[in-house]
Amino acid sequence: MKRLEYIYFPVIILFLSAAFLVFHPGCSIFPGKGDDSDILLPDYWPTSGWRATYPEKQGMDSAYLADLLETIQTQNYPIRCLLVIRNGYLVVEAYFHPFQEGFWHVIHSCTKSITSSLIGIAIHQGYIAGEDRRVLDFFPEYSVENLDDRKESLTLRHLLMMASGLNTRDTAYYNWEGLTEMMASSDWAKYVLDLPMVAPPGTRFEYSNGVSYLLAAILQKATNRPGLDYAHMNLFSHLGIPASHVDWPMSPQGVVIGWGRIRMRPVDMAKLGFLYLQKGKWDTRQLLPADWIRKATQRQITTNTPIDGYGYQWWVTNQGYFTALGYAGQYIIVHPEKNLVVVFTSAFANQDLYFPGTLYEQYILDAARSNAPLPEDSQKQARLDNIIQEISNPNPQPIPPLPETAAAISGKTFYFETNSFDFKHISLTFTPGAEEAHLNFAFRDRNLQLPVGLDNLYRVTWQHSYWRAYKGMWENDTTFVLNYQIADWNERGTMRMTFTGNMVHLVFRDDISEDQWEMIGYFEERR
Repeated sequence: MKRLEYIYFPVIILFLSAAFLVFHPGCSIFPGKGDDSDILLPDYWPTSGWRATYPEKQGMDSAYLADLLETIQTQNYPIRCLLVIRNGYLVVEAYFHPFQEGFWHVIHSCTKSITSSLIGIAIHQGYIAGEDRRVLDFFPEYSVENLDDRKESLTLRHLLMMASGLNTRDTAYYNWEGLTEMMASSDWAKYVLDLPMVAPPGTRFEYSNGVSYLLAAILQKATNRPGLDYAHMNLFSHLGIPASHVDWPMSPQGVVIGWGRIRMRPVDMAKLGFLYLQKGKWDTRQLLPADWIRKATQRQITTNTPIDGYGYQWWVTNQGYFTALGYAGQYIIVHPEKNLVVVFTSAFANQDLYFPGTLYEQYILDAARSNAPLPEDSQKQARLDNIIQEISNPNPQPIPPLPETAAAISGKTFYFETNSFDFKHISLTFTPGAEEAHLNFAFRDRNLQLPVGLDNLYRVTWQHSYWRAYKGMWENDTTFVLNYQIADWNERGTMRMTFTGNMVHLVFRDDISEDQWEMIGYFEERR
């Protein structure tokens, strides 16, 4: 009898474990196409949109998530959107005023992870022989400068893992020196290939925007298609991302900017993360080989940065998750062990780039308490719902009386002397008791006419291809402080205007770069 117990007990345990995985909300086991047979698949695919549910149904504690949103709100952290997806279900969808649902956002260097994905697809489809293909073989038309054995040995793998050995110097660490030079050159790809080598390929991590541009150039050469067209045909369309929801600028040579500048909706960013969580499988298709996902998201090289591992244009942490990471705090976090995908869009200053990752580890990981559903708690869930509503639609504040200066300068145009910012003129129009002022200013080749909230709420207007948001207040009798954001770009700052007679002293501060400019303008009556 004991012998039978030894036989049946493991069988029972195995059966119960399998039953849990099959019937657990949000996931089931199916044979995966390609390399892996243990892919944990959802019970639906979010091609047409994410299904939402309360966190507790997916084993997450609403209190921790509410604490996170409260912290962001009270500390005024410049986060625009937070999405938390567990087991394929959207458990948090929070948009911080003035960012709104449906807005797209610049994802900056998260773009690199998309470029890498397209390279993986091109290899899978046979357009590229593999990661060990020599880079120079793709550019036979170039007579490359600074040619030596090291450059001859440079491969696609070295570009993917940011270990080219090229002296690119094209990131914020170098004040964008190399990037500025590349963009001023007549051929961006040739500029990068002509750079001198400073290390053997594969031996030293050196983050580079130019290297990711080379990947985009190689993709276009190998597939004979523009990068965005190839992405729509082979990636975005399968994920349910319409062409109208992705903006990806090109270089003057007609190659997509492989290192950054994609604008897309956060809900679509999450789909890329979910594709990687599912090891390249989407619905009935294996869009990317599971083996490619494994190589792209495992540590290929040590970085000596706060996130000290790097794969193929993905960052790899010691905490078990990997992430696409962009300037000013854009994140697509994928945590396979927790079955989590998390998206942050942000507008942090340079030194705070990694802060969303800290918030993830401090709050969201703690919220994922169980692999099974937690007991429902209506109070916790109501608190979370209320906070999400508050941060999306904050209450207006009472409008203080206008100072005498407001009437004196209202509608007057102040013109600026020649300045490096190419700021030309500005005017403000105030109406007593109104909730809005109206701003008119010109810089470079743009003339903007925008509403300005005076009730501590931004007014959002679509102008010149961006959602621009402005609010302002009189700091004292002579100084008006204007806060601005470009809601779908990582741009925010202040314009502090002090009016004295027919003169305005304007101090312009960019809160991302922390650069500051001052200029003087004078009132002139012009016809």
